[in-house]
Amino acid sequence: MTLPKLVKDYIDKLKELRELGKDPFKIKKFEKDAYASEIREKFSAIEAGEETDYKVKIAGRLLSKRKHGGVIFADLKDPSDKIQLVFRKDYTDDFKMLRLVDRGDIVGVSGVVIKTKRGELSVLVKSWTVLSKALRPLPDKWHGLEDVETRYRQRYVDFIMNEESRECFILINRVLHLIRNYLNENGFIEVYTPILQPVYGGAFARPFETYHHFLEEKMYLRIAPELYLKRLLVGGFEKVYEFAPCFRNEDVDSLHNPEFVQLEFYWAYIELNQLMDFIEEMLESVVRELTGDTKLEYQGKTIEFKRPWKRLRMVDAIKEYGGPDVEALSDEELFRIAEELDIHEERRGEIIEKLFDYYVKDHLVNPTFVTHFPLDISPLAKRIDGYADRMELYIAGMEVANGFSELNNPIEQYMRFKEEEDLRRKSDKKGLETMPMDKDYVRALEYGMPPASGVGIGLGRLFMILTNKTTLREVIAFPTLAREEKIDVIPELYPEVLDWYE
Repeated sequence: MTLPKLVKDYIDKLKELRELGKDPFKIKKFEKDAYASEIREKFSAIEAGEETDYKVKIAGRLLSKRKHGGVIFADLKDPSDKIQLVFRKDYTDDFKMLRLVDRGDIVGVSGVVIKTKRGELSVLVKSWTVLSKALRPLPDKWHGLEDVETRYRQRYVDFIMNEESRECFILINRVLHLIRNYLNENGFIEVYTPILQPVYGGAFARPFETYHHFLEEKMYLRIAPELYLKRLLVGGFEKVYEFAPCFRNEDVDSLHNPEFVQLEFYWAYIELNQLMDFIEEMLESVVRELTGDTKLEYQGKTIEFKRPWKRLRMVDAIKEYGGPDVEALSDEELFRIAEELDIHEERRGEIIEKLFDYYVKDHLVNPTFVTHFPLDISPLAKRIDGYADRMELYIAGMEVANGFSELNNPIEQYMRFKEEEDLRRKSDKKGLETMPMDKDYVRALEYGMPPASGVGIGLGRLFMILTNKTTLREVIAFPTLAREEKIDVIPELYPEVLDWYE
């Protein structure tokens, strides 16, 4: 395959740098003492044409390079901001060698702060060095739907070219800190529980399977940390939380990624309404810290996070938004309605949940707690009025959190697990998502777990709302994608590189 001319030019320049004893890949460090944003903050008020004697050492990637007579201008981008570099023939060391520097290279420079006659705050460069040589040119255009698959696949380029993408993840980092600080300040302890588990549980999901060769046993990547966090409640911890990487072997779409992080926290001696109060307070606080208000815009809609949030039973919500009165229906009537709506599930509770999705979900824009779930799809929750004492939080039509008053009766928990096992065994539905028996968890409950409530919050969906994105892929740095059939790297395309690069 013939390399593009520009790529060959970049490689030839790398070769020349090596021959001059300036191999950028042998440089181990560069002593920075400033960032672009700091320079702007300190010197934005200086006059056009003014040259200070303030010396700085900065480093970053060159986004552009242009020559005007005896002056070369370049834009350098570091993690904080972008700033112009000025290389002047009568001032800059090795000026002629700047022909070996290209857009995309990572450079370190030393110089003084100036403002050009046109009013552009800049660094007048005295000395410079190439710290990493780009061998592929940066794209001229990147942002847009036509590039969306490449943006996710080559996220490293996306972060270089697309400031909006970088800002999104900086905001996500801030949200994580706000949530962690809020939990810590309210007496919660952060913990880490096993990702490799002999029995998966805590959710209805198909797991990823693996094999531990030393132990000679099949293991699973966790689908949720719940059962281990509740073991900690048995052990005497009262408030625990985990930012838990989880893995579910399921479809990939705008709201699902096989690998994701969820926040789960558990609180002993409180009931579900108190937990919902706390979630309201925490998320309202986060939004207020981010925006200075309790409102934010999401895809053209205003979402109000100010407490109190609406709470309604699932069956009441179905009736309120045009569906049937589920509580008045026999099983036969319910299954007939489901058939008419092309809903094919084996449990009454699953049908009710699907009716909720059909009639209600999209209408819940402001934060809303949906409570009183069918018992047969809530094997880890306590009973209340013939239902599971369970809630889900919906925002912008998406389920964001799932929590319940934790079942702490080991006898009833064992029976619930048995019901799941029996359903799996009897079902004709291949791949039916049920919860397996976890006898060690039942044994833990036999030692006594205090009454408690807990929740899992899907951080990806929360991040989507807070950053105004429509797909999880925008808020996951490296989302799961189908493997590329072929990835060409330069040594394969240009074998001569291997001859001179040792």
